Amino acid sequence: MAKVSRPRALVADDDPSIRQLLCTIVRRERFDVDSVADGAQAIEKLQQHEYDIILLDLMMPRVDGFDVIDYLKENPPTTKPVVLVITAYADQKFKEVDASVVAEVVPKPFEIAELARSLRVSRFTN
Repeated sequence: MAKVSRPRALVADDDPSIRQLLCTIVRRERFDVDSVADGAQAIEKLQQHEYDIILLDLMMPRVDGFDVIDYLKENPPTTKPVVLVITAYADQKFKEVDASVVAEVVPKPFEIAELARSLRVSRFTN
């Protein structure tokens, strides 16, 4: 019997406790998870792997989430990932997020159940 591959997720957040929480939520939804602490590391991972979903903080050191979104727009992967921006930015900044790349903006603090729902929905929209 062939092994069914699990969907793959990338979590990019510079706060270790939030990154760990996001990884736990994503694993519970049966995704394989890679995690990184900044946008530069996220871009490196995107150059190495295809992802089904990306959970992306906007405010990170070195390279921020906006730069990662720009990278995805300029270098679209073969399979377009579902990008969930997870941010504490004020509503005004959400307007700057490129809707052609970003599927949903999840404000911090987030509800774990709502984030899990978004992950479940993403499995059927990708």
